[in-house]
Amino acid sequence: MLSPEKLASLLPTKILDTSLFVFSELPSTNTFALELARKPTPQGTVVLADRQTAGRGRLKRAWFSPPEANVYGSLIFSFRGQLKDLGWAPLMAGMSLAQAIEDSTNIRINLKWPNDLLIHDQKVGGILCESFKRNSTETGVVIGFGINVNLSKSEFPKELQQQATSLSMHSQSSLDRHQLLKNIIPTLENGWNALNTEGPSSCKVGYTKRCNTLGKHILVTFPDGTAFEGMAQSIGEHGQLRVIPSASDSIGVFANIREVHAGDIQEIRKSARQKH
Repeated sequence: MLSPEKLASLLPTKILDTSLFVFSELPSTNTFALELARKPTPQGTVVLADRQTAGRGRLKRAWFSPPEANVYGSLIFSFRGQLKDLGWAPLMAGMSLAQAIEDSTNIRINLKWPNDLLIHDQKVGGILCESFKRNSTETGVVIGFGINVNLSKSEFPKELQQQATSLSMHSQSSLDRHQLLKNIIPTLENGWNALNTEGPSSCKVGYTKRCNTLGKHILVTFPDGTAFEGMAQSIGEHGQLRVIPSASDSIGVFANIREVHAGDIQEIRKSARQKH
């Protein structure tokens, strides 16, 4: 199990204040963190759990959260910048987590827009950012993350075995979750601090380099069920995905670039495109 004493001894003193909550079980670290964030709570407060009984990801999807194998956590922040820049929070978090995991394991981590962590094309982690207005100048932000650490392929539900993976499956050995968190938490705090002081320029180049969605032919499905196909071209100034619609969807392709702020992204393989 995660030890709060061991974690406290490993985590360095940061620019941000730190409070640490470690639970054997929670419904969701993000839900608990959001409740905390609505009260006077130090920025940088960390909520961790060994197991989640109602873990959730983007678009209200359930997050597979078995006990004592993975990392489930949420950090609480305050945002006082321009709201248009808040779209960069999940992208910054993805970039920061990818770097922290690589530093800990030497495993290359790529990103799927907006914030899935991948090893090759399989998902090893995800991020959920949630926010609320505290007052006219301050927004409370919770950045949640789940990372598959010490799971074998057979331990995943059958429906996830082809699309999900874990760090231990690529390192050929089990990993110390305390050491992983030792890198993750300060790196995420540093990324947040840079986003607040420097703006999106602090992470746009780094994120773009890791984002393997770019240049791919994709299917974009919006929350209302509508969808379109196109080529993922670039990341916009507010963190949105800029997509060139397929010829069947658009005339004058570059003049009709669509900007996706929220939606499900699925790569369309060449063989699948040829069947249309």
